[in-house]
Amino acid sequence: MRETQRETVQVSPLSDDLAFLDIVTEWDMVTVYQDWKTSIVVPPTFQPGSLPRVVAVCNQKGGAGKTVTTLELAMALVARGLRVRIIDADPQRASMSVWLRFFRPEGVAADGLKNLKDLFFDDDLSLQDITYATPYEGLHLVPSFPDLDDVESKQPPGTDTNLQFHLRKADDDIDVTLIDCGPKLGPLTVSALVAAHDVIIPVQAASGLDAVGAAALDATLATVRKRLNPDLRVAAVVLTDFSRSSLARKIGGSFARKYPDAAILPARTNVRIGDAQLAKEPLRLFEPTATTVLDYDCAAGVLFGRGRS
Repeated sequence: MRETQRETVQVSPLSDDLAFLDIVTEWDMVTVYQDWKTSIVVPPTFQPGSLPRVVAVCNQKGGAGKTVTTLELAMALVARGLRVRIIDADPQRASMSVWLRFFRPEGVAADGLKNLKDLFFDDDLSLQDITYATPYEGLHLVPSFPDLDDVESKQPPGTDTNLQFHLRKADDDIDVTLIDCGPKLGPLTVSALVAAHDVIIPVQAASGLDAVGAAALDATLATVRKRLNPDLRVAAVVLTDFSRSSLARKIGGSFARKYPDAAILPARTNVRIGDAQLAKEPLRLFEPTATTVLDYDCAAGVLFGRGRS
């Protein structure tokens, strides 16, 4: 692993007296709308993930909030003392590797930097070789560039199990690996699902199309479970860009019925996310008291517990 800690900063925990959402055991579709309260749903059957953990953040629809969800969960986890690796499995130019700064090893030119694509084509490369430190203590990134699309088009041998093989082989002390998947259910996303213990599904709370499109993801999950990863579970649905509305309530209710053992996690809307991306800062540092930040912090606690004691 490429460690460069001389410039890193520690991510601080949030204060307990901020306006966190309440936690309940079921999504409320009974209370009249005027009295309905937005809450985090943690079913009695939900179990936090044990460590170490590999989590795929996945939805086949673009603009669902996968990258925001991945980064803000990662920042909340490192604030709890966990060591986190983000794998950017999205070949788009506007991906995690553009938003999250990372340290390039000394003497390595930008065009010579090894990235996720190389892991699929170079048998001599290890996951540690392409895991780079970021400016935040405990947070590391496996970057990708647009040529990651070569994995989709050429599908080198072993693509489906590549990430699983390298994650199992990795000799490091990473507690949580978050895989930020691209907006299609191709070989890269399948490789992420095969490697993962859990899936987190970000869904736009204001988009009925996101709810309809979840059927395609369900089919892919069923295929992966049947053939390669029978223990894969949907751990959570994150309702991104959430604002209180009857549509958001219906969408939350539909996913609570679809995944009765999963946490349903509203992430309230924030107009500064775009500004944070341009500044190349996580929202948690750009606007630390934003309700979105609070929601992802609470989500991290629900999904992984308190972190290291």
